[in-house]
Amino acid sequence: MLLSRSATIVVLVFVAVLASAQTSPAAVSPTADQEQTVEETDQQSPPANCPVTLPPSEGGFSPPSPVRSGIVANQFWFGTEKLWTALPADGVWRGSVPSKAGEFAYDDKLAWFRVHPTFSEKDEPLTITGKRLDGAAPSFTETDFFSGDDDYASGVGGISIPVFGCWQVTGHYKDRELTFSVWVTPRPEQKPSSVQVPYAPAIAPQRVIVDGETQAKSLVYKVTPEIPAEARTENSSGTVVLHAVIGTGGRPGELQYVSGPQALAQPAIDAVTWWQYRITVVNDEAVEVDTTIDVVFPPPSK
Repeated sequence: MLLSRSATIVVLVFVAVLASAQTSPAAVSPTADQEQTVEETDQQSPPANCPVTLPPSEGGFSPPSPVRSGIVANQFWFGTEKLWTALPADGVWRGSVPSKAGEFAYDDKLAWFRVHPTFSEKDEPLTITGKRLDGAAPSFTETDFFSGDDDYASGVGGISIPVFGCWQVTGHYKDRELTFSVWVTPRPEQKPSSVQVPYAPAIAPQRVIVDGETQAKSLVYKVTPEIPAEARTENSSGTVVLHAVIGTGGRPGELQYVSGPQALAQPAIDAVTWWQYRITVVNDEAVEVDTTIDVVFPPPSK
């Protein structure tokens, strides 16, 4: 059983339905600093400078009993019995070209497995981190909670890559780590669909207010904010507070600066654009959440 980014959380704290518009703090828009052209990484095979993880020429890992050893075509098992996953045999993950800021280059499910002992809800979550090896991009941290039976456990969590390129991904659970590298590239061009989708007017979702401290407990995916050079020179640090509306899909929107170091406002906006929260449900319906988000910038290391 999995509780991940696709899971929902029922609001058990007091929430208030927004009945009227409120005066909003000054809005700050995401920058285009990390916009990426398709041509930069539109290469279907990994380049020589990307050390992708590939299946060994002989041997390799096979899941222990009672896990079935079968696997999807063009994939291979990678890891140990304490933590393993399935990777593409060609070392490539193919995603869709983002159409707007904040959309992931690659966003899909990723299964993780463990036996003797299994994943447990009583333990810490599985933490997944990623960093780009061949260029500038925000690093990310993702958490998934899994639980299993007495023999083995598997969970299908999510994996979201901000931009195309060569990525090193590490899964960490208790005292085990599993690291691999993949080349993330756009899918080959596909013909646009000729199917006409009938127009249906959108129905505005219900919106509730949740305090920032409570909402922070639902955060399951975040990228690390990048401090600009001028802010480093000024040794800027502190906490930037943003006003946000978490959409029914768990992604923050309508990000607005409220308080904190002004020089760090835009880096905070750029980072939070990528964050993901568990979906909030009220009366069996996904709702938007009006909240605040604290983005902490620690003092620069000496």
